[in-house]
Amino acid sequence: MSHDRGVIFDMDGVLINSEPLHLQATQEILAQHGITLTETDYFTRYVAYSDWEIMELLLPDRAARPGAAAAKGRRYLELITAGIPSFPDGLDLLSRTDGWRVGLATGSMRSEAELALASLGIRQRFHAVVTREDCEKGKPDPEPFLRTARGLRLPPRRCLVVEDTPGGVRAAKAAGMTCVAVTHSCPRESLAEADLVVDDLRAVDLAGFFAVSGGTHAR
Repeated sequence: MSHDRGVIFDMDGVLINSEPLHLQATQEILAQHGITLTETDYFTRYVAYSDWEIMELLLPDRAARPGAAAAKGRRYLELITAGIPSFPDGLDLLSRTDGWRVGLATGSMRSEAELALASLGIRQRFHAVVTREDCEKGKPDPEPFLRTARGLRLPPRRCLVVEDTPGGVRAAKAAGMTCVAVTHSCPRESLAEADLVVDDLRAVDLAGFFAVSGGTHAR
C-alpha cells in the first residue's frame, strides 16, 4: 500500500451479478404489503439505494419499514446461497489492481458484502470496505466514497471509482473522484456523467486512464 492512488469498486452490478436477486427479494417483500415494484422502476429509480432507503421511499407505513428491510435482507441471503454470480470483467479489473490501494463502497449490508467477497475469494484484495451501515447517508450521497477514501488514506482526487448506476456515478463525482461506469445494469445514456463509460471492464487500462483523466496530475 505504498502507492498514492486508489481504486474504489462498487460491488453489486460491478463485481457480482446480484441486482436481479436484490430485485426479486425486494419485490417479494413489497408484495406482502400490497406494493408492486417493476423491473423498470427498480433499475431506473431505486437501484442505487439501500434496503432501508427503498422501504422509506415505497412503504407508507413507517412502522413496517424496519421489519421489511430486515426481511428483504434475509430473503436476499437465502437467494444467494445457491451461489453468487459474478461479472468476469469486474473480477478481471480487480485482478489488475496491484500497486493500487483498493476499496469497496457498497450499499449492501456488511453481512452481505463479507459473504460475497469471501465466497469469491477476493476479500484480501480490499484495504478498506465501507457498507451501508457505516454511513449516515448512502449513494447518491458522496459519503460512502469519502469514507472509503479516508480508509485508504488518500484524498478524493487520488481515487478512481468503478460504478454501474447513475446514483453511484453521481456520488463518485460529488466526492470529487474520477469515475468509470460499466453498462452491466443501466443503459449507457444514463451513465453519461461518468468520465468513461464501457460495456466491458476488461477494456479499462486503470493507470493509463487515470493519467489521461488528470488523476496523476491533480493538486
